[in-house]
Amino acid sequence: MPIPPGGQGRFAKWLAKFDPATISARFTQVKEVASARAQSGLITFATLEELVGPILDKYGVSGTDRAKYQGFAKRLLKMAVRNKAESGVAVAQGIKADYVTRLKADPAICDEIIQVVLGYVAPY
Repeated sequence: MPIPPGGQGRFAKWLAKFDPATISARFTQVKEVASARAQSGLITFATLEELVGPILDKYGVSGTDRAKYQGFAKRLLKMAVRNKAESGVAVAQGIKADYVTRLKADPAICDEIIQVVLGYVAPY
């Protein structure tokens, strides 16, 4: 059974692999693809913030609570990409339950955000 490397061994391996010329070459090779992906991702999240903002304004949410609900929407969006149909409904309800119990989020606001992000609100 091999012995896992310690912190010093891992750092030494990282140093041996780290070559600025190689890293620069890799980034140069994928720059156009990475830029296109970043642009589409940034547009998606900017649109999400624009959709969720009016809901938060309607309920008078401000400050750190606003960031909490924006985080909820982003987490829902990430989940929606990975989970479809029934599993998506279950995961969305789990995320909502987490925010409501742990972060004291308002369930009505969460339901409206779910409606905007995913297009449905699961029945209770």
